[in-house]
Amino acid sequence: MSDWKIRRRLGECTRCQTVFEDGTRHASLLRFEGEESLAREDICSGCWDGGEGDNVLFWWFTVYYQTRKQTVQMDLASLERLFMELDGREEEKLRELRYLLCLLLMRKRKLKLQKVKRDKAGECLLLRRPRREEELAVWVYDFTPDRMEELRSSLQELMDGAGPTTEDFEEEDSEDDSLDSCVAEADEEEAEIDEQVQSSEDREKGREASAAPALAIEDGADAPLLEKEALAAKPAE
Repeated sequence: MSDWKIRRRLGECTRCQTVFEDGTRHASLLRFEGEESLAREDICSGCWDGGEGDNVLFWWFTVYYQTRKQTVQMDLASLERLFMELDGREEEKLRELRYLLCLLLMRKRKLKLQKVKRDKAGECLLLRRPRREEELAVWVYDFTPDRMEELRSSLQELMDGAGPTTEDFEEEDSEDDSLDSCVAEADEEEAEIDEQVQSSEDREKGREASAAPALAIEDGADAPLLEKEALAAKPAE
């Protein structure tokens, strides 16, 4: 994802370079550029066109503050929206990003694992959102620590400013929803998924092992009966 055209909020409009004053409300959007490129734009009210365009993934309104927290807070509604918008994308980099979003949302109980599917293409999680009848497929990736950090950085640059404003977060200190905290929880969620997958594999092997003797007994079940019939049919000497 390192070649994506992603930049941090610089406090100015992407299109006309107008500098945002403290407290300025502006729009931010994510759009596709090319086959595997995802770009972010911060747009002032004068340049805002309503987020029209086939390549626009989604957009939101936010407020620019010159002084804000160093950590980027994660708005779950925005994460879920991005997760759903990436559904069906075939690009590997977008699939990696969607898997990270999946882990974050599972940790926050916004997604529930139904089962794991394996085929020649790889391993896939089948999930659903609470109180919804649906099946969402997410491809599984085994991230190295360096790759996880790269994804975390990219997600931070993409979603900086999405969701509630700084004041909203200051009123909600009961839970740490910073990106670093969420990614750390995603690591734990990935480990738990690995354990569930391994347990599923062990149960499947156990069922196969227990079925084998039963089949053997079933195949030879008539042998004693046939032997008795043969003895009964044998002429007496």
